[in-house]
Amino acid sequence: MLEAGKDFDFFNPHADLKVGHANLPHWQQARVLYFTTFRLSDSIPQDKLKLWQSDYNQWLFRNPKPWNDQQVEEYQEHFARKIEHWLDQNHGKCLLRKKQCRQIVEDCLLKFNNTRYRLDTFTIAANHVHALVATSADTTLSEILKSWKGVSARNINKALGKKGTIWQKETYDHIVRSPEALIKIRKYIHAHEANRLA
Repeated sequence: MLEAGKDFDFFNPHADLKVGHANLPHWQQARVLYFTTFRLSDSIPQDKLKLWQSDYNQWLFRNPKPWNDQQVEEYQEHFARKIEHWLDQNHGKCLLRKKQCRQIVEDCLLKFNNTRYRLDTFTIAANHVHALVATSADTTLSEILKSWKGVSARNINKALGKKGTIWQKETYDHIVRSPEALIKIRKYIHAHEANRLA
């Protein structure tokens, strides 16, 4: 596992920060560790997503960026964790239950580990992937995710003799803020891995 201070830094509210504009917040900062989740395109029913998006838009109107720590925690509690709960319901075809598809994703995650990025830990669930990853100086998180999702989608479609969308376009990610948060996220990922193997 990666070591704070040596391999990455926790979120620094006083350091330069870039905020991406999409449906979900995407913060970027140098030398940080990201907790990221990307999911299959059919992993959450559309009616739930529409309701979630409506609630999120209303909350965002009342809470314009940049957010303070309390607003970040509120976002996590009311929006990010709701998505996690829905993912754990195993909606959709759950292609990642297939060993062949899971191996394709794992190969993509590991291919440039320790060169373009450094993985702390990850798990591949039935319809989504969780990873803790630190970027290198010349690679952004969005470039890493684009590569993981693009290559794995092509290879999964080829393996299954299919065409079409594999992954949901947008990913969920956030910068790990503290040692306590890192412990909690690692436990969450390891619990998912244990459940998958049970």
